[in-house]
Amino acid sequence: MAMNINEISEGLYNVDFWDKLDIHLGSYVKSPLQLRYISSKTSVIGRALRHAIVDLLDNVLRNSRQHIENDTTVIGTEHRVYHSRRYSLRIKNDETESSMINTSRENDDDNDDELHVQINSLAPNVFYQLREDIGISNDDFRRSFSEHHLKDFTNPGKSGSLMYKTFDDLFLLKTLRDYEARLLMQILSGYHLQLTKRPTIFNRYVGLYCINIDMAVSSIELYVVIMANAFTPSLKINEIFDLKGSKIKRKLTGNLSTEKLHKLKDMDFMDLYPAGIRIPTNIYEKLKVVIANDVKVLKKLNITDFSLIIGIKHLDMSDTQLVERRPTTGVAALLRMSTSLALIHMQKPTSTLLPLDANLNQSPFTVSYLKPLAMLDVRTDTNLYYNNDSVAFASLPIPGIINRSNQRVYIYLVFVDMLQTFDNFKLLDQTFRRLTDHTRHLEYSVIEPDEYEKRINQFLFQHVFVDAEDDFPWSIKEVSKPVANINTESIENKTFNQRKEDYTRIRPHSIERENSNSIVEFRL
Repeated sequence: MAMNINEISEGLYNVDFWDKLDIHLGSYVKSPLQLRYISSKTSVIGRALRHAIVDLLDNVLRNSRQHIENDTTVIGTEHRVYHSRRYSLRIKNDETESSMINTSRENDDDNDDELHVQINSLAPNVFYQLREDIGISNDDFRRSFSEHHLKDFTNPGKSGSLMYKTFDDLFLLKTLRDYEARLLMQILSGYHLQLTKRPTIFNRYVGLYCINIDMAVSSIELYVVIMANAFTPSLKINEIFDLKGSKIKRKLTGNLSTEKLHKLKDMDFMDLYPAGIRIPTNIYEKLKVVIANDVKVLKKLNITDFSLIIGIKHLDMSDTQLVERRPTTGVAALLRMSTSLALIHMQKPTSTLLPLDANLNQSPFTVSYLKPLAMLDVRTDTNLYYNNDSVAFASLPIPGIINRSNQRVYIYLVFVDMLQTFDNFKLLDQTFRRLTDHTRHLEYSVIEPDEYEKRINQFLFQHVFVDAEDDFPWSIKEVSKPVANINTESIENKTFNQRKEDYTRIRPHSIERENSNSIVEFRL
């Protein structure tokens, strides 16, 4: 239950000037301690946050429709404005549910069964307009948060951040370190331009919140960012790869499983796709330019350790076949063989196609807001590649064909973790690697932004994406029909090594020439 007693307050958030070499020691020490304390209260905090998102958005909607000028905002400070509301959460004994009311400070008691929080919506008007400009209606955004509680889930990354998602899976929420939140606020106007004025596969940050939790002695301050979810369940993605171009500690151990297929890394991609994935030439050329631009923008912000997350949906392989690709020996091989034999008699053919008359607007979680071909601003023959796959038509994935096997896939992709600067702490770490492992220090995850730019571009276009040229046998009548054996004798078998040599020869100057005048700068 929620009762609105106190009014929403406004103010200007104090954003320190961005120092790209700040060691951020306080964040590295404080964040893990805070997250450990609130780890048992994630459900309660999620409920308060959901209510606050709706309440504070309604405040923006109401003021925008009434055209009321507030007393806080001055032209040029929109990214520093915050709207705030206090909440009191009464935690029940089983710690699985809570009741919540808005309350004033005068009624606060030192009660262990209550949690007092203040939730601030940062730059609410800027994010309101940003959502509209990138095709996310604020009414639809509100609907994702207003009907059901947030679902908290395990963060697959190493940061240990808290993560939530909306009931319709369209949005993800993740805690940030304080310096990451400050950086996002400082670059927000330029980031807005990036998303609206040029093709980019940057992740879509669509909201930023600060949660202050009252403690007996002090308070805990958490920052939460809202992102569009690139890999909603409706897309039925089989594999997810976190790619940085790094080789050290970038491979899963043990046998593949359905769960592990969503936690794959660079060296796993090299194992499973040794010759890369071919994509149509027009898409390949545009993707190469867009990735080079995006990475260069991040380099100039001194950002490193970001990832290109790739989701792959297979059209010609079953889940069992996907798991069996990595070789096994001994007992594991025997168990896998017996399981496979049993599945032969149990499995029934399945189809990922929706009826041609399927109404994609019947539910809000049918598609993702991140549509690869739309983000790249590429025009192509969707009737050829998507046929009667309604989800593909709605989500616009990149069509791909696995080199050598000629099996078809859909590719979804987005850059994530784009707020981690190469600060003095990371500089010390890289210096230590350089001294102790000189021959491989550039293969670790965190390296200088200049080197990171070179490495990730090289990895993606030597090992991941391959220009199909005239070798793209997709022209068939039914999406469900394999292409692995279509015209195999006439398909030119161009080896991966030759493509690598061709890429190495043209790489040093081609991207720089193409993109030298096409980058929109962030305004700091």
